[in-house]
Amino acid sequence: MPNKHLRAVIAVAAFMAVPACGAQQPGAPQAAGSAPGPAPATERGPDPRVQELEQELADTKRALDEQKAESETLRKSESELKVKADEAAALQTKLAEVVGKFGEVTTEDGAVRVELVDKILFPVGEADLTDNGRKVLAEVGAALKDIDDKQIWVQGHTDDSPIVVRKPKDPPPAPKVEEPKGKKGGKAGKAEEPPAGSDAVLPFITNWELSAARALTVVHYLQDEAKVDPSRLAAVAFGQYRPNSKSKAKNRRIEIVLYPRAKLAPK
Repeated sequence: MPNKHLRAVIAVAAFMAVPACGAQQPGAPQAAGSAPGPAPATERGPDPRVQELEQELADTKRALDEQKAESETLRKSESELKVKADEAAALQTKLAEVVGKFGEVTTEDGAVRVELVDKILFPVGEADLTDNGRKVLAEVGAALKDIDDKQIWVQGHTDDSPIVVRKPKDPPPAPKVEEPKGKKGGKAGKAEEPPAGSDAVLPFITNWELSAARALTVVHYLQDEAKVDPSRLAAVAFGQYRPNSKSKAKNRRIEIVLYPRAKLAPK
């Protein structure tokens, strides 16, 4: 308790316990020739000093109650943070055992991040899962299915190498059309030429499309094969614009990020 408030409490107690010095006891005769004593307290009204000390006492009690409430709130907050930190550490350990040498698991700002190198999941320049990729995602998906209080964002990343557009092979020569019987002197007709199209045979014109397609492939696998609740899933594409290393190989990656699940109320 602050010294000021402590002194106020002591003063109130002393003032109320000890009668004023020289005050005449009730019923005692007044000495002859003496001056009339002070008027009774009921006639003088409440003593302002007592009121001031009582107000300080009330203020002190209110301040102590507020400090107690703040301390309790802080204690609960620290307890909740510790529980969340312990849960994140346990989740990180569990996923690290699943991912093993195929990736890395980290925790930052309450989010758990699983990084999987692209060469395990996809062929170069492709968005179809490899056999090893399916095995890894099957184990990751089984772990994620049991964690129902997290939102799962699948993020696709590439390096800054441009997409190489391959040229299609030369089409085979068109077969000759024989002249219909009954017509003479006519020239053989030419086969109808196929319409001119794009030289690209890849569906990915830039790294944006490639990173988006890979993220969606993983999302579809987690939903369709691992049976993860689709309301928890999201696919995000970053292309080449979120590098995390000077190594291009490390920048080509899939990140599965687990955030605290938001409660979305219908509008």
